[in-house]
Amino acid sequence: MDALYDFGIALIQALQTLSPALDGVMKFFSFLGRFEFYLVLVPLIYWAVNASLGMRLLLVLTVTDAFGTALKHLFHQPRPYWLGGVKELAQETSYGVPSTHASNSLAFWVYLGYQIKRSWLWFLAVIMIFFIAYSRLHLAVHFPHDVLVGWLYGGLVIYVFAKVEARVGAWAQKQSVLMLALVGLGASLAVILLGLAVLALISGTPDPEPWSRLASQARAPNNYFTLGGALFGAILGYALMRRNANFLPSQSWTRRGLSFLLGIIVTLLIYYGLDLGFAAITADDTPLGYLLRYVRYASVTLWVTYLAPWVFLKLSLVEKT
Repeated sequence: MDALYDFGIALIQALQTLSPALDGVMKFFSFLGRFEFYLVLVPLIYWAVNASLGMRLLLVLTVTDAFGTALKHLFHQPRPYWLGGVKELAQETSYGVPSTHASNSLAFWVYLGYQIKRSWLWFLAVIMIFFIAYSRLHLAVHFPHDVLVGWLYGGLVIYVFAKVEARVGAWAQKQSVLMLALVGLGASLAVILLGLAVLALISGTPDPEPWSRLASQARAPNNYFTLGGALFGAILGYALMRRNANFLPSQSWTRRGLSFLLGIIVTLLIYYGLDLGFAAITADDTPLGYLLRYVRYASVTLWVTYLAPWVFLKLSLVEKT
């Protein structure tokens, strides 16, 4: 591994000769791979383009990030700036390999391009995938091999998803809301149990002293509760939407814009409001804190997938099917 680290540090040092000229641009592209960006983009697709596509993209992101987080814990490898020799242009508390920015962006944009099949979208996908990954190198939060492993892993997720989505989708259409709610709950608990099992597996392997201080929060199970909650809310919400609020985006672009504006304002209010409210109740890294984190993210995706379309129908901002 030392040779990989040395090569990666040397490459990042070369890339950072363009710092600070490109720092702002690279931070922007790095943001395009963060949860907060997808928090806006996925609802836009779900409400204004196609709900089924938005739901599948949400599942792709959730699954990719869940197993990517588990792989990070299994490998528990450092980030470049933890080892020194490069500029610390961003900070991350999780482990390095694989880069979930790389895996998530590849899975999301390749799947979106595959579904919509427009040359301009494929061009955008290539730009997004490359520059999000490049930004992580420039900011010294990932080694080149972190990105390559992330791309390989993201490609594997899309391959498996493409193989099973038709059969899973056909099965899901025949199920009751209660059954799908139970499936969503079971899947969310499976994500959390996977994370806890992986953390237990590596608990006897401490991080090397030179960078252990910077990795002090790397073994927190927060992301598993985040993804578990988001998964449950999404599956339950989509099932309820199909039964009680099935919709199509309006033919009017003005109404599409209004529905998105209303929906995203409430989404952000739930996301940040519950964060502040729950923080006043207990610390995030406590059993109650993990439960409230689950509730927070389940509330966000339940709003996006079901409650927002229900409101849009009541306000005649979308069309009922």
